[in-house]
Amino acid sequence: MNLNTKKVFPWQELSFSIMIWLLLATSLITFTLSSCGKKEAEESETPLKGVEVSTGNPVSVKMNEYLDLNANTTFLSQEIVRATFPGFITKTDKNLGDQVKKGDRLFSIKTKEASAVDSTELGKQFNGIVNVYARTNGILTELSYQTGDYVTETDRLALIVDPASLRILLNVPFQYSKNIVESASFPIRLPDNKEFSARVEKKLPSIDVVNQTQSFILQPNSEINVPANLNLIVKIPLKTIVNAIALPKSAVVTNETESEFWVMKLLNDSIAVKLDVKRGIEADSLVQITEPALSLNDRFITEGAYGLPDTVKIVIKK
Repeated sequence: MNLNTKKVFPWQELSFSIMIWLLLATSLITFTLSSCGKKEAEESETPLKGVEVSTGNPVSVKMNEYLDLNANTTFLSQEIVRATFPGFITKTDKNLGDQVKKGDRLFSIKTKEASAVDSTELGKQFNGIVNVYARTNGILTELSYQTGDYVTETDRLALIVDPASLRILLNVPFQYSKNIVESASFPIRLPDNKEFSARVEKKLPSIDVVNQTQSFILQPNSEINVPANLNLIVKIPLKTIVNAIALPKSAVVTNETESEFWVMKLLNDSIAVKLDVKRGIEADSLVQITEPALSLNDRFITEGAYGLPDTVKIVIKK
């Protein structure tokens, strides 16, 4: 019997499978390359958005360099009320914080001897009570004993201070003492950051052996209600520059060791570059830039400069 069939050998089936695989692989590579090219084209047509920042210009201002020194408050007029004999307090006429006038009675004290003879006939004739009076005007800031307490001779019973005698004791390193001129006024900052001014009243003619500081007494220029022994900061001006070129502190960036400083200068509305600078005087919110010379027309990043590369694309906040 004659059949029209064609014999297919195994090696022919293998070649056919390889061809199919090659066609599929070629199609996949072509598709991938086409997709990548399309994506790159799209990315090149749509550039990345820049870093959003705030910008500003340098300013020309008068700046003062200050030396901050510690000081504390004290009252020059203080009356320490002491017991002049041993005995028992039978009455306390004032309370802590009371306003006291000269001649006001503060305590009634019964002598120890009078207490011992109370039950005798002599005790009925002599009560042994002595009154203690204030010798100055002021406020009772300390009350050490109350009715019924036993006191001995020279015991400190109370303290009266005159608020009008408030002064500021300033200790100045000797090398800066020439900057403290008598009758000159200086700004002073309280712990709550409020400020007032005080003028130099006296210079004490002595030097602290350990700290090598000279003491000055300052009187507030206005009435201020603060307690004794309060720590203050006195700002002593050392140098004044009339036309200092300055930038906001937020515009100046530094490294971890604060050995290098730089700012980000705008080349145009969309590009900023790093500019190394040297600082001068610092105020509360401004820093003087001594090098390089800046123009008042230059623009710098004032917010958002930290962590930026040397050259960066930016978007200015509206």
